[in-house]
Amino acid sequence: MIVIGSMDFYQGQVVRLTQGELNSVHQVKSDAKVWLNTLQSHGLQRLHCVDLDGAFKSGQNIDIISSMISNATCPVQVGGGIHSMEAIDLWISKGASHVVLGSGVFTSEGLLEKALEKYGGQIIVALDVLNEQVMIHGWTKKVEEDLWSILKRFEALGVQTILMSDVSKDGMMQGSNLDLYKKVSQFTSMNIQASGGIKTRQDVLDLVPFNLMGVIVGKAFIHQTCDLDILGETL
Repeated sequence: MIVIGSMDFYQGQVVRLTQGELNSVHQVKSDAKVWLNTLQSHGLQRLHCVDLDGAFKSGQNIDIISSMISNATCPVQVGGGIHSMEAIDLWISKGASHVVLGSGVFTSEGLLEKALEKYGGQIIVALDVLNEQVMIHGWTKKVEEDLWSILKRFEALGVQTILMSDVSKDGMMQGSNLDLYKKVSQFTSMNIQASGGIKTRQDVLDLVPFNLMGVIVGKAFIHQTCDLDILGETL
């Protein structure tokens, strides 16, 4: 398991967010390149970039995220408001190693199948989970299909990697939902990236037994509650 550094972008700035609420946005880094260099100096192995303007349909951060991709010495996965093949094509053409699809796989008919056919393992599906139900549209709407059926269906379609967040933990820095990741890791053979709730190194280590691909950490690095050197470790 590796630690994946995360950077959320809103109006061209690196920001922090609590439980996906736009009114909780706070600028934390005025120079994204400097922060990227800091992460890389500690051994960053993969970067997760989120275009919050794309997710909230308030604009886009194509230029700044493209700059991150160009300056990164590691793979960069990009998500946030990606609901079309054109958007997927754009990020792949910009050099993203992986594209993260969220609500679009439930609202844009055929998108996931087309994306998998064209890009295969470069497609990551993000599942935002609350009480074992998948939430979409900024966690405002529940998907009627249950989590376990969704996981079976995605695996059958050929999804290789899922990014799973417990929305009740997101940005709260109170640890992960260990029970959820234990259940999911035992249920599916897809690679799993965990996200949400990490505050300390111990919170990361608590996930090691579940044989996850990676854990995404952003806020804990910004608030200096988790040692940046963990970025260079394989756990």
